[in-house]
Amino acid sequence: MEYINQLDNFDGPAVGGVTVEAALYEEAFAIFRKFNSNVQAVNVLLDNLRSIVRALEFAFRVEEYAGWSQVAKAQLLERLVCDAIESFIRAEDATQVLDVIRAAEDSNMYHDLERNLSMVRPKSNEPKVDSELIYAYAKIDRLGDIEEFILMPHVANRPNVRDQLYEYEAAKVIYAFISNWAKLAVTLVKLKQFQGVVDAAQKANSLKASKEVWIGCVDAEEFRLPHICGLNILVQVDDLEEVSTTRTEGALMS
Repeated sequence: MEYINQLDNFDGPAVGGVTVEAALYEEAFAIFRKFNSNVQAVNVLLDNLRSIVRALEFAFRVEEYAGWSQVAKAQLLERLVCDAIESFIRAEDATQVLDVIRAAEDSNMYHDLERNLSMVRPKSNEPKVDSELIYAYAKIDRLGDIEEFILMPHVANRPNVRDQLYEYEAAKVIYAFISNWAKLAVTLVKLKQFQGVVDAAQKANSLKASKEVWIGCVDAEEFRLPHICGLNILVQVDDLEEVSTTRTEGALMS
């Protein structure tokens, strides 16, 4: 391919396109590279020569956002999730964020997902981005970041997030922040953090919360707490029947 390097007076992108049609892929790549048509060069490496490795090396060499974006999409299709996220960050490309979220969650890569969403967030007003960022913080135990996040303007769908985080410390942080004492009481039971259950349940003053706390405490064999925060459920016959399906007898005998 020495002749490609020696010749200059020709329309590189046009000739490169012709060589692709002729299945002369290495020649096409050399032409696109010579004329700094870097996105087309990356596409030849990915689509025709089927080499993500070479495309990645080329992207590092030219450092163009569009090139990184093409590499990232190819990596994501091949389920190279960690590598794809790194490439999307280098590309500053937020266009594939929903696919990235699905792939990262399927692969349990929440550290990488948090990095991607932190890059995407300034470019997006999508509630799912903010919601998933809170969830990612919870999965990687960054409760301080959640506390800071919910104090800032955001568009997270907090009810959905709280439901997702029901058995995580993060739910406790959010419910306490918005003074949802009923949900906080139930969450504390699920987390087996019984010390704060009574206070939250009494502040909630909710029949439904009292029933859930009662059942959760009895299931956890914490028989003392239901007497303190759950006896008011016994005023309704139907509620008594529901609670009796749990191990309530043990609680009443303790």
